[in-house]
Amino acid sequence: MGAIARKIPATLIAFRALMILVVPVLGWYGHGYFLAFVILAATLSDIFDGIIARRLGVSTTNLRKADSTVDLFFWLSSMTALYFLRPDDVMRNLIIVFYAVAAEIIEQLISLLRFHRMTATHARSAKFMGLCLLVGMMVLACYGSSAVAFWIIGIGVTVSIFDGCAIVVLLPAWEADVPSAWEAWRMREGLPIRRHWLG
Repeated sequence: MGAIARKIPATLIAFRALMILVVPVLGWYGHGYFLAFVILAATLSDIFDGIIARRLGVSTTNLRKADSTVDLFFWLSSMTALYFLRPDDVMRNLIIVFYAVAAEIIEQLISLLRFHRMTATHARSAKFMGLCLLVGMMVLACYGSSAVAFWIIGIGVTVSIFDGCAIVVLLPAWEADVPSAWEAWRMREGLPIRRHWLG
């Protein structure tokens, strides 16, 4: 039982990776409510994989990197699904989509240039962005107001990108699980940081 339990976090990440392929199909065939359910289920898997991994003592750097990479591609896949589902609404708000993608690219480029690897900070701001993406995308998938949905997404992306870029600029060396830019500065100064809140 113990060996099986230790595989739960990786299984949840694998589930989310599989959903990368599923959500565009749901969007293509117009299954908005099923799409909203899958986005919610994937987000819950993202929350609980970290919690379970910590409690089982299997929260390795490789697992955290896999989690971050799968998250990135899942959200890109979800936005593609929403374009299939509601193309006119997405096109009217295309600037926010480009802004979100460009913001993520900038943060990853800074990390690649500085540390030669992608980020896995799991910052509070990234959690906030994930919540905004969840709410905004579920509003779109359930045929709600696209203006409201994209405003929510835009706010989440803005908070996350400023904090995320500050983190990768301030960090003295690559590090997973950095709660905020403030904590990155503390690490730069050789001060301890707290990670217990991370999911």
